[in-house]
Amino acid sequence: MKANYICPNCRTYLNVGDRIVISAKNHKGDKGILLFSIHLGDYEIQKHSWFDIEENEVIRMFCPCCHKSLKHPKVHENIYKVIMQDEEDQEYEILFSGIYGERCTYQISEEKVNTFGDDAGKYLNYTNLINMS
Repeated sequence: MKANYICPNCRTYLNVGDRIVISAKNHKGDKGILLFSIHLGDYEIQKHSWFDIEENEVIRMFCPCCHKSLKHPKVHENIYKVIMQDEEDQEYEILFSGIYGERCTYQISEEKVNTFGDDAGKYLNYTNLINMS
């Protein structure tokens, strides 16, 4: 399925080809670019080899255009949000973990929540994701 990914703040398209481009900052304050797969459930992340991120480290993520945080604290302090637009222009909220190595993604529509990743159950107990998005 082809999809576009959009910043929830400035509505800039974030994907180039099959990668979503996100600005990031590690716990030391170093900045870098992360390239996520557009395919939900694919957790391969590309980054520059000198941009050090440790497993289980909390990463701060930002739109590369407006530089606003993508954090979605209504759900949880570790959850980030982008908008996915499918081929029929239907939009979904995509929530994902900001902890490096955690496999946790939610695709939210008005009707339901689809979960992806082994760690997806971790945040479901915090809130009803449909009502909080």
